Amino acid sequence: HGHCVHLGERDCTAQRRRQKVIEESPSPIVDEAMRARMGHDAVAAALAVGYQGAGTVEFIVDAERRHYFLEMNTRLQVEHPVTECVTGLDLVEWQLRIAAGEPLPLAQDQIRFDGHAIEARLVAEDPTAMWAPRTGRVVDWRPEDAGIRVDHGLAAGNEVTPFYDGLLAKFIAHGRDRDDARRRLADALTRAPLFGPTHNAPFLRALLQHPDFADARMTTTRLDEWAAAVAEINRPPAVPESAWRIAAAWLGGDGLPFALTLRGGAETRTLRCPVAGVHIVAFDHVVLHAEVDGVHHRLRARREHGAVELAVDAAVHRFAEPSPFPQQAAATDPRQLRAATAGVLAQLRAQVGDRVEPGQALACVEAMKIEMWHHAATAGTVTAVHAAAGQSIAAGALLIELETADD
Repeated sequence: HGHCVHLGERDCTAQRRRQKVIEESPSPIVDEAMRARMGHDAVAAALAVGYQGAGTVEFIVDAERRHYFLEMNTRLQVEHPVTECVTGLDLVEWQLRIAAGEPLPLAQDQIRFDGHAIEARLVAEDPTAMWAPRTGRVVDWRPEDAGIRVDHGLAAGNEVTPFYDGLLAKFIAHGRDRDDARRRLADALTRAPLFGPTHNAPFLRALLQHPDFADARMTTTRLDEWAAAVAEINRPPAVPESAWRIAAAWLGGDGLPFALTLRGGAETRTLRCPVAGVHIVAFDHVVLHAEVDGVHHRLRARREHGAVELAVDAAVHRFAEPSPFPQQAAATDPRQLRAATAGVLAQLRAQVGDRVEPGQALACVEAMKIEMWHHAATAGTVTAVHAAAGQSIAAGALLIELETADD
């Protein structure tokens, strides 16, 4: 029909490994003049090629806020809900109506923008291990508790496998302004924790509250720089003191005094039960009510097989009594290169007889659209290769063996 409109911009600067983590609309760095220039260029590109349908034009912006054409994706994208929130339009309906031959229902001057929307991608990955993909069974998931829009296809009992993208759900918050949307989104991640495979919810919550994100100082490489530098936002979430006390009180009960040793995360503590100042009020299937020093706490929780899991600030902490039996040493043998995750061996850069140096890239495992390079931990000579490129492998599978000078 010769009619084309743009629906404003989405800012997708917060990325890791060139994949988006958080998206928002409008962009915190775009003013009306810049929006008009980018919108004009996007519309011109679509008209120039006679494009019909919904499309996403991507620009990259430099430090002087000059925009450059990057590519056009001929579809809606994962982050289209933030545009729907600020425009009040159903883009999927528009797409279907256009496909049916109908004209666009609005002209450019009829499109309005209301408030600010931010989307966070909940992904099965471990941000503390360079965003390595993670798999496992979804034990408990109640997105209706989030209080905001959550797009997902998960249910308790689902298995997260290495054969598909690790995206589990999208949390989309719409607020009166950017700070309001940030607060709503961080709160929603806390209110609807996912029990099961390791995921990035604690990282998302920390990122939303980080000064660099709050002040719009992000770049497309900032998250990878933080990870490489083992920055503060990329460390494992600390187990809160209140969580230790609540877990001990819940497991220890109100019986005779005794010492209870618990392991939580990488730490082991011994607490005295009954725990002073802590009272378990009630447990309603998934919600635990506890009073700690007179302050009421309402936590999502699970208890099974002598262990408890408590969700605090979007992070799920597991507490259990350590086994009294001797545990096998978990030290890693630097002469053995094992797969960090299940997936497909995409590339192999070693064969028997090769001499390798510490840090040399030897194998690449692809899982959930993520490439995980595995490097030699020591200098040595390759004595065995146990997998071939293109082969599916399990987590922990032995890939390559080395012989060192000490052997």
